[in-house]
Amino acid sequence: MTTQTDDQQFWQLIDKFIQHANEQGQASGAAPHVAGAALMFAAARFNAYVLARSAANAEQFRTNVPGALEYFRQQFDKMMTENMDDYAANFEKYEQR
Repeated sequence: MTTQTDDQQFWQLIDKFIQHANEQGQASGAAPHVAGAALMFAAARFNAYVLARSAANAEQFRTNVPGALEYFRQQFDKMMTENMDDYAANFEKYEQR
């Protein structure tokens, strides 16, 4: 049996999260922007949980929040820029209308 690398798991999780968001959006009748906002909020909530899990107590959590917020903002900006660039380069392929 082969074990997956973190990178492989990362990309598989992304695909599963997107698939789930699409399925839930369609099942609920939610517009894509509503599903996207829900997914973004869920990511924020989950990452607050991840940060809390790494803290020994509430005081340490509060101390770590500013640095974590800066990290998440930088990562989100980088990820959005990469995805917007990719979409612009492949617009006709991705948006077959």
